[in-house]
Amino acid sequence: MRIAVLSDIHGNTPALKAIINDIKSNNIDRIIYLGDVVGIGPEPDKCLELIMNNNIEMVLGNHELYYVKGTNIDSEMSEDEIMHHKWIKRLLNDKHYDFLSQRPLNITIEENGYKLMFQHFLIDENTFSEYPFHGFSVLKEEIINKLLDELDTDYIFIGHEHRPYEVEYNNKKLIDSGSSGCVYNDITHYTIMDINNDVSINRHEVKYNRDELIELFKNGNEYPLKAYLSENFFGIK
Repeated sequence: MRIAVLSDIHGNTPALKAIINDIKSNNIDRIIYLGDVVGIGPEPDKCLELIMNNNIEMVLGNHELYYVKGTNIDSEMSEDEIMHHKWIKRLLNDKHYDFLSQRPLNITIEENGYKLMFQHFLIDENTFSEYPFHGFSVLKEEIINKLLDELDTDYIFIGHEHRPYEVEYNNKKLIDSGSSGCVYNDITHYTIMDINNDVSINRHEVKYNRDELIELFKNGNEYPLKAYLSENFFGIK
């Protein structure tokens, strides 16, 4: 089996289009998206349509949860962030809500003796909050190793933090695919996992139309926090 994994496109339509086109030429059996289609970037609605129309399996990220459950699930949200998500909500419709409200927080696959899990970020099974994910503090080695040890899986893929990294402990491996949308140049990426008698995991880079993204930020619709997000998450001033 050959699985393509990507995460955190964050409204970057040109990057998502490039990835989907590349995936179609790479004999991929399943495409799994790790959440945060919406939020930050200029075209959350169009990116979500691409996910919906291209047979892409998806787990919910925190930004989709803000849409489905409301921003009040995150007590740390600022007023500007709340206004940003109100703008996203105005762009989306009942079809988008129905799709997202039926997405899981976790996808599990068993293939050729390997068990795989796919989540936006590590889920806190002990929380009673509407916000299901651990904080970034769990990435401290002693905590992440304990969490990995408790998981019934061989591999777990996550996103959320935007930087790619790997953690291995007791023959279990965590792979953060990094953000495919929040990039500072004209190269995006996704991960290809090949499962045969063994497993190989490779980062696959793809060139996308950055000029189109710049145009969307420069002359597209205005929205809350646009200038700040453009510069700090995409390197566009």
